[in-house]
Amino acid sequence: MQKITEVEAIKNLERNFHKVFKNKDPFDNCFTDNIQAKLLLFPTDGYYLQEEQFNVLRQAISHFGEVDFFISEIEGDCFSKSLSSGSYEHSHWMGTTSSTFEDYTDIPIVIENAVYSTCGNWGVIISHEGHAVLGGSTELIELVQSLYPQYVTCKQGFIEYWEHNQREYNSNIDWVNEFLKQFSY
Repeated sequence: MQKITEVEAIKNLERNFHKVFKNKDPFDNCFTDNIQAKLLLFPTDGYYLQEEQFNVLRQAISHFGEVDFFISEIEGDCFSKSLSSGSYEHSHWMGTTSSTFEDYTDIPIVIENAVYSTCGNWGVIISHEGHAVLGGSTELIELVQSLYPQYVTCKQGFIEYWEHNQREYNSNIDWVNEFLKQFSY
């Protein structure tokens, strides 16, 4: 994975990010109207996709002719260089479909992040609560579903996780049903 640090390159990342995402909230419908279909992935490995999820994504985007993808830490003002030397500096990387899972997990991601198309065609946001939302064309999502049959258990696992949080920690889960309506399965 290649780290991206140049200001102009980061501005390009931001443009592509906004082709896919209207906001950075993985607990909302975060995708632009250009995104035709969405898939919930649960659980993730913390701030990383699970190995099979990552490999399926690489295979699916490669099928549609994309070779490169971006990864950006997205909490806060992630596309601006910080003026304060004491504040967190967000990191951005470029990966390729030949990147291994080890290449991916070797990058130090410590906050919510997005993996997304260099062409603005698809994207994934990975939350701090161990889920990811994937959006793209209907054909891309259908291909991911065919390559990753475990997707059918993701929604139920997500519901069970939040019901557990409600029982154990009195978490508010009023938002869960509305959130899940965006996913077509």
